[in-house]
Amino acid sequence: MLEGQGSALDPQGAGRPLDPIPSWVLGSCPALAVVLVLLASSSARADYGVVSPDAIDFGQLVIQHDGDTLYDRRSSTGGAQGYTVSVGTGLTRWWDFVVELGYDHGPGNEQPSQLTQAVAESTFELVEPGSTFVDTSIYVEYGQTVMRSHTAGANEVTLGPAIGKDIGPTTHTLNLFVTRLLGPDQGSPGLDFSYAWQSRWNVWGPLSPAIEMYGDAGTLGHMPRFSEQQLLIGPVALGSVGLDELGLGSAGRLKYEIGWLFGATRATAAGTLRWHLELEIPF
Repeated sequence: MLEGQGSALDPQGAGRPLDPIPSWVLGSCPALAVVLVLLASSSARADYGVVSPDAIDFGQLVIQHDGDTLYDRRSSTGGAQGYTVSVGTGLTRWWDFVVELGYDHGPGNEQPSQLTQAVAESTFELVEPGSTFVDTSIYVEYGQTVMRSHTAGANEVTLGPAIGKDIGPTTHTLNLFVTRLLGPDQGSPGLDFSYAWQSRWNVWGPLSPAIEMYGDAGTLGHMPRFSEQQLLIGPVALGSVGLDELGLGSAGRLKYEIGWLFGATRATAAGTLRWHLELEIPF
């Protein structure tokens, strides 16, 4: 399955002590859940976004929204949309945790948006950024379907490495994930293999260009022909700006990404518009 979030590499300081989970995180979980529901009034889990190995948001609360819209002549694909809203923080300097709600909007304007999944994501940083040839982390995700009808999807677990490397003014990130469907509603057994790549030219903080690629090769050992696999590639613009620069406060940052992905196989939608918005609030 194509998964992920956040592509900006944001190295943390040295040292990886085992920090306790902040008590306010545990105590505010019910309130955060309510906020997510309110934010997502019209919004499925967005399937596009590269996971950074260094995105440990220790010391700050992060609110994110991801979305994508598919454009295709086929009525079974064109118009489909996916959205997520999430809240996360770094529980330690090496463990980032995110709670997410996903919504789907099926093809065609007559299809209503539906809450389809609740997701818990963790990123575990394995090495201190810059201390080895590549930065590496392990990404783990569990998705629980919240639908109770014949259209309900399967629960799923996703696992794999996120790898990053800075080369001069450029940053390159690779995700290699496997997904296992769980429960009686799973469409097919086995491990689904997906991959994602982003190469970014760090020109200017508020606006930098990148190119991204997303692929889903299917079930390991039973992969379809290449033309029947999912593959998208396209340009992305991304940036980050301080809230103080926008006159919205003295701390915090606003990040964004917006891109157009071209379908490279006949099994993929002709075009996909994807976006990401992120608000970082230090505490």
